[in-house]
Amino acid sequence: MDFSTASFWCSLLPAILVLAAGDYLLRHRPEAKQLFHKWLMLLLSLVLLGIANETTLVIFLSVTISAYFLCRWGGSLGMTARRWLLGGLIPLLLLPLIYYKYGYFFGSAILQQQWDTLRDLIIPIGISFYTFQVIGFCIDTLMRNEPMPKWLDYMNFCAFFPQIVAGPIERRADLLPQVEKMELACTRSNLEQGIPYIILGLFFKLALADNLAYAMWDGYCWGNAWMVWINNLLFTFRIYFDFGGYGLTAYGLARCMGITLRMNFLSPYTACNIKDFWRRWHTSLTQWFTDYIYFSLGGSRTKRWALNMLFVFLISGLWHGAGWNFIIWGGLAGVALIVHRVFHNAGLRLWAPLGWLMTFGYMVFVWMFFYISDTALLWKQLECIFSAECYSIRELMATLGWQYRVLEHSHIPATLVLSTVCIAIEAVSWRKNGTPYGLLLSPTSCGIMVALMILLHNPTPNQFIYFAF
Repeated sequence: MDFSTASFWCSLLPAILVLAAGDYLLRHRPEAKQLFHKWLMLLLSLVLLGIANETTLVIFLSVTISAYFLCRWGGSLGMTARRWLLGGLIPLLLLPLIYYKYGYFFGSAILQQQWDTLRDLIIPIGISFYTFQVIGFCIDTLMRNEPMPKWLDYMNFCAFFPQIVAGPIERRADLLPQVEKMELACTRSNLEQGIPYIILGLFFKLALADNLAYAMWDGYCWGNAWMVWINNLLFTFRIYFDFGGYGLTAYGLARCMGITLRMNFLSPYTACNIKDFWRRWHTSLTQWFTDYIYFSLGGSRTKRWALNMLFVFLISGLWHGAGWNFIIWGGLAGVALIVHRVFHNAGLRLWAPLGWLMTFGYMVFVWMFFYISDTALLWKQLECIFSAECYSIRELMATLGWQYRVLEHSHIPATLVLSTVCIAIEAVSWRKNGTPYGLLLSPTSCGIMVALMILLHNPTPNQFIYFAF
């Protein structure tokens, strides 16, 4: 489900026509009309998921249907039996994810076995997202003694197409009540609230993220630390505008239909400390790990809170990808959060601008461990940025020459300026309105963004980054 392609939007047209026809025929039968909306939404979501990836559709149906009936059976059991059931159910639901995403890594890197049949497996799109959403549903239902919803409502909760393949990872208490009362009311109010978010999300993706991806140097920078840092900075902007763009578009699509999703990003690059950054970055995943793992380990109430925090971030790194680079990335993020808490508990505070600079600069460094999956290449790049000779004037001039050739034949100068301006506007919007994107959602801003999308659109196809997770 690639929101940045014309084919996706064209595939919605038949559903819109069917919706309009059904609403007209059932205009005097509200209960039948609501049931029609629910079935139409489920069929549309499954069709779109199947078009995106047939394998993931099969896995999705296997995971969701088995979870539903096992949870339904578990509702009749006592609490102790439910815990045992959950202890077996969670590994069962994780099996497809482990096989496709981690099988080769565990076999080759940990067990030292060359399982060639797993080497070239393509990770089914969205498998990490919907698997975690279903697991969260199972935990909430069995451990909190929540009643089982109707099958149709449950399936729509799991399959809601705007968020199924790249989040946000929705919780039962937030999305399920909306699905149970679902009426696909594309009213003027809903459209006025949703369309600006769609425009902003597509602008982030098409005008900013795709051009930033084009500018990145693919490969080893041959002892040039300047180029390493430029690559890191480009990726820092790119991953936010790419993943954040998806989340904003998904939010806008849902709002057009009268559904409110979780806002997955809250202007993270305006955060003035690392704790605030993780409160704003991929908020649904952060909250998932906090509620289901960190608190289960004792959270901050135990003396081993630092180990709990580090463990959660190591698992978060592994969630993002099967590779040592992702585990290191998670570890570095966890260590920074631990250091921040130690300083905070000691009563130490940084001047806000300095705190922002340190937080942003640290993330520019840490993102290198995210986008370089080749461990040998990663160590070379790391050695480079800590070597004084890699910062020579000669290397600087070579970098400027390469950048000039890239800039001369692309929209990168405008993209970099716009990226910085967008972050600055988000910061101003936080201060003035208490919301990160308010100033970017005005009719004037939307008109400007539409024009810029047309002018700066990069014809090179570029899937959303998090489709790989």
